[in-house]
Amino acid sequence: MSPEVRTIGTSDLPRFVACVSKGFFHPMPEEYAEYFSGEVDLERTWAAFDAGEVVGTLRSFATELTVPGPKQVSAAALTNVTVAPTHRRRGLLTEMITADLRSARDRGEQVGILIAAEYPIYGRFGYGAAVEGAKYTVSCDSARFLEPGVGSVERVDFVVLRREAPGVYEHFRLGQPGSIERSDRWWDRVLHQVEVPGAEPSTSHSAIYRSPDGELEGYVRYQGKQIWDDMLPNGVLTVEELVATTPAAYRRLWQYCCDIDLMTKVEAGDRPVEEPLTFLLADGRAVRQTGRFDFVWVRVLDVCGALAGRRYPAQGQVVIEVVDQLGFAGGRYSLEGGPSGATCTRSRAGPDLTVPVDALGSMYLGGESVHALATAGRVHEERSGALAKADLMFHSYLPPWCSTWF
Repeated sequence: MSPEVRTIGTSDLPRFVACVSKGFFHPMPEEYAEYFSGEVDLERTWAAFDAGEVVGTLRSFATELTVPGPKQVSAAALTNVTVAPTHRRRGLLTEMITADLRSARDRGEQVGILIAAEYPIYGRFGYGAAVEGAKYTVSCDSARFLEPGVGSVERVDFVVLRREAPGVYEHFRLGQPGSIERSDRWWDRVLHQVEVPGAEPSTSHSAIYRSPDGELEGYVRYQGKQIWDDMLPNGVLTVEELVATTPAAYRRLWQYCCDIDLMTKVEAGDRPVEEPLTFLLADGRAVRQTGRFDFVWVRVLDVCGALAGRRYPAQGQVVIEVVDQLGFAGGRYSLEGGPSGATCTRSRAGPDLTVPVDALGSMYLGGESVHALATAGRVHEERSGALAKADLMFHSYLPPWCSTWF
């Protein structure tokens, strides 16, 4: 008998959690399933069952995705995707993911998003790499700031940060393409305000920034590791998250991190590919980008809703033929857009560009240029000049960035 793919019920949660735990080699205690039950929407939680055993998992949740404008569109965020090694290459992932995409489209969600554990998997389902992340290392000894910071930084515990940080993040994410919402459960879990079975105790510290007028405009979470070399401090400060809603907050929080005693190096992951810190320092070489990687992938489900939902820095009109092997978004569309708004409708006009749906996802947030995709053979120009026009239209002056794992 072939495995059955369906949404799960409450009684299936322990087996679902066990399969996810094995798939990611992250053991979880039995009691985690009860906590997890408050995290999931069972109507969006899929599993493959073989003789009563869960051999594949996948779920999604609803969120808002910030797009250039800045504006927001509705998104189905995919997570907890596993297939047991005993059941690979039987079409189980295809069956689960297409069922979830179909449900997301029927609910009116305009795009799907995910963080890919393995790069080669998700392009065939129409997802394209759209948001990059980067890692940085800063030499504290060389990090001399050109201007003194203004405002104040105050160390706070996680109880205070839980109260203050969500409003700052919400302000930030509404203006940052690529960002998504964070639920109350997310904040409680990450800031250790609830007991999560199997979670390690926190060793993190946190601080908040206030402007000279007393306005809360940023926060930072970090860890410090003391290292001593022949009685000389050589510690490493790891920035877990730094969020700032003003340039002054950004400058002062970075200055705070670089000035902490006993630390000679700052390491920061999950950062944007364009980090302004370099230009705040007398010696920009004190900052090195030590890694750059794909992060959030986008899958367009509702082409008209998604393309009309963002704004475009250059006014223009282009007809796009979208090729979608799964049939969710295929067709010909006329997009007319600019800084003040956009419309997108089905069209019978000849296409200017032919674009596979995964490439459309890659160019959607402005993080990947249309020209680069065309050079790679992923976008095809059907009318002379259309490529240059689309490249200007889809560009985002603020590169997309997401600092939220899901």
